[in-house]
Amino acid sequence: MCRSFSNTVLRILRKHLNLGKRFSLHVGCNDTLPPRFTCAKLKRMNLSSTFPRRGIVEGFFGPPWSMTHRAAMFEVGAARGMNTYLYAPKDDPYHREKWDRPYPREKWREMLRLIRAAQKHKIDFVYGFHPGKGLRFSDEQPVRRLLAKAERFYDAGVRTFAVLFDDIPSRLAHAEDRKIFRGSLARAEGAWLAKILEHQPVRWSDTEWWICPSYYTDDPLLARVFGRFEVNFLEKMAEHLPPSVACCWTGPKVVCKKITLADARRVARRIKHRLILWDNYPVNDLSMSAEMHLGPLTGRDAGLPAHIYGYLNNPLLQESLSFIPLATCFDYASDPIGYDAEKSWERVIRERLGVAALPHWRAIRNFCERFDRQKDQTRGLPVGRAQRFPYAAAFCYLAKHHHEPWAKELLPWMDLLEKSLTKAKR
Repeated sequence: MCRSFSNTVLRILRKHLNLGKRFSLHVGCNDTLPPRFTCAKLKRMNLSSTFPRRGIVEGFFGPPWSMTHRAAMFEVGAARGMNTYLYAPKDDPYHREKWDRPYPREKWREMLRLIRAAQKHKIDFVYGFHPGKGLRFSDEQPVRRLLAKAERFYDAGVRTFAVLFDDIPSRLAHAEDRKIFRGSLARAEGAWLAKILEHQPVRWSDTEWWICPSYYTDDPLLARVFGRFEVNFLEKMAEHLPPSVACCWTGPKVVCKKITLADARRVARRIKHRLILWDNYPVNDLSMSAEMHLGPLTGRDAGLPAHIYGYLNNPLLQESLSFIPLATCFDYASDPIGYDAEKSWERVIRERLGVAALPHWRAIRNFCERFDRQKDQTRGLPVGRAQRFPYAAAFCYLAKHHHEPWAKELLPWMDLLEKSLTKAKR
């Protein structure tokens, strides 16, 4: 094993095998490793230092981002290693309710400009279809309509497509489907992707397909919202899914505080397909709409690239504020081993808002994090003596910059901050 490889090996062994800092490797091309660290074992560890695909999945519920903001995010993201963007906003009717219909002329022109903006920054634009609810899996027509719509994107240079079955009922809706697929939604979803690949044009040999199964996490929340899922859903789906199709997964929960290498290894063994980690941080849609996630990405194992092909973050609904946490996500995805959450966060604040703003943003972030943990999100927070000055200074800072887009996006939290400070004076 060559010396240029040894430093990477050492960092990963220390981090993931609980070896102390005193452990060292001195490996030449003819040297041998201790028995438990043979070359075969190191190969099995798959010592990837980063994810092949890194970027954003715009997959939230709520007003989709503007085309202008998406283009700006491409520029910022590309500078930090972003190379993939999955277009999947739940409130775009042509992504979901009208998934099989072509975009109207003006909407298509906007889409073309977005695709070109991604291509300009060498970002792979991935178009997502969401056909799930009410789909007749046994009908041939939906596949034909999907491919007809996809052909327009293919001609525009798009080479990666995703079929998303997330957030739909856990059981097949039609009697014919229940008969053909033996009552299994998992079989139906895997077989539907196989049918797409079987019927796509021969010239599309350079395309890549992804799937997001309805059962995309072991979180019990899915069953509570969408009904009880069949046992071994992922294994059944994988049996019918073409080997080339990558599969989306959100981690052990819908929204994860922590995702470990063991978590990724377990699901990789079940699915046996390339994994796309759809990370629901820093998104704040639906039940999280009163929350503001401004802090850096934390709790993501540096070894995840060993089992994860793509790492995509679902962003904040607030366009201007989203730059802050997403920049830290990009930094992690580009260099999981070297990632330092706080240094990454301070860097983006300095770059976008200036070094003098750092104390104010620390206070704003602290307030938002405390507020997110509070059960009653209609009242102000208790403010101690140590917090009064930084919170008051942050409030004045926000008031001074009230004309800025990010300050306007923070108005609901600014009102809560004012309420908290007023309460503290009494």
